[in-house]
Amino acid sequence: MATTVRGNWAERNYRPILWGLIAAAVATRAALAFDAPRPFGYVWDLYHEGVMRLYDSGRLPSPSDCWECYPPPLYFILGVPFYALGKFAAGGAAAGGMRLLAAASMLCAGVVVYCCDKTLKLLRPPKDARLLGTALALVFPCLFIGSYAAESDMLLAALMSAFFYRLCAYHLRPGKASVREPFVLGLLAGLAALTKYSGLLTLPAAAAVMGLRFARGRRPRRTARDLLVTTIVAAAVCGWHYAGNLRSAHTLFRRPPWLSDMSGTRSFSENLARYDFGSLKIGAVVDLYRPETPGALNDSKAYASVFTALHALSWTDMSFFSVPARHGWRLPENYGEGGRVPMVVTTPANAVRVSAYPAKRVPLRLIGLDLRFGLIPTLLALVGLLTTLRRRALQPFVVWGAVSLGAYLWWILGQDSWALKTKYLLFLLPAYVAYAVLGLGALSRADGGLGRAAAAGLIAALLVAEAYLWAFALC
Repeated sequence: MATTVRGNWAERNYRPILWGLIAAAVATRAALAFDAPRPFGYVWDLYHEGVMRLYDSGRLPSPSDCWECYPPPLYFILGVPFYALGKFAAGGAAAGGMRLLAAASMLCAGVVVYCCDKTLKLLRPPKDARLLGTALALVFPCLFIGSYAAESDMLLAALMSAFFYRLCAYHLRPGKASVREPFVLGLLAGLAALTKYSGLLTLPAAAAVMGLRFARGRRPRRTARDLLVTTIVAAAVCGWHYAGNLRSAHTLFRRPPWLSDMSGTRSFSENLARYDFGSLKIGAVVDLYRPETPGALNDSKAYASVFTALHALSWTDMSFFSVPARHGWRLPENYGEGGRVPMVVTTPANAVRVSAYPAKRVPLRLIGLDLRFGLIPTLLALVGLLTTLRRRALQPFVVWGAVSLGAYLWWILGQDSWALKTKYLLFLLPAYVAYAVLGLGALSRADGGLGRAAAAGLIAALLVAEAYLWAFALC
């Protein structure tokens, strides 16, 4: 981005501005936690039950012990100390343990934002552009809502964001690479694969980036060594879990207890016909917030529009936590109270159940503005991608996006319901932020006036998003 008076001012005041942005992010997240209607925060799935099961029984949960006990166990293992400490501080109340477990996701969100900033720093943008990129990560609504949620997706986002940053650093600083670099990459890859099965995407991404280096003849022996070290370390970290799956269930991936297999009952072609890949329905998303609109989110036409759903779940909650009928869960009455909480899956079918979340009253006008202004950084990111597609320095970005989105498309077309969730792709946020900043720089170089207009639009999007965060937290 071209240097201007505004840019000079931002460079002179870089640290105060950065700390001001961080303070605002901390304040909004404190409000989010303080006014959350459920002690486990804003969750799609009840991963906290696996943590409670491990705490109560002293053993890792089996896939049938709770609704979300089937994934790899790292979140459960790391979550127990938070749950135990919160429960102890609350005098033995399970709700206290849930609250601290949900708040632990703020640490993960902090890691994601830190990796966004560090990845940006690798590209050496002007400081004012870097501030805008970091601000984008801090106010990104999907990351904000997940900041207070007892779910493993935030841990996965933190680990995979850190992996992506280290992979970019490895690629951009080949002269500084030692055996320590592939060791750290392998460690992060193994921990990600021990959190969720999608964490395994780290290994083909590393293989592709290192394979391209090998094919170009850039230190081929060392590159082959690095890939071998990364793979061996990752296997040492997570291999015991996958070996256990093979031994006990004759499969690498344990299925959820509600599925007969790892895919749905519909075929890929049937799901392809069910989804709409060519529309963006912002008005339909706003209509979902009207209480007179019936049904679960998964059953809406707006949710079946892939770009609509992913964009809306990036910049709002798409009514999922705002309208009681939208959430897929109905929880037993008084769920979470007392010292020991029964698993939802073992609750009698005739038990009284209530909506997972009560109604919120975020103004519809603000929701519409947030969705529309949220298109600005996405368009900038698209410009950044198209204008840098051939830059070898950014090959890890292309590889990371291609591997992740390709696997996610397979997931969407293989599942019958609830497949569209932006939180599954939160680990792409560092690349998204970097491309938005690169797009802003490309427009500024092409035309100074266009660049200033784009920067103004991005700042407006950040301010609208900040207003939405406060409204979501407190309304």
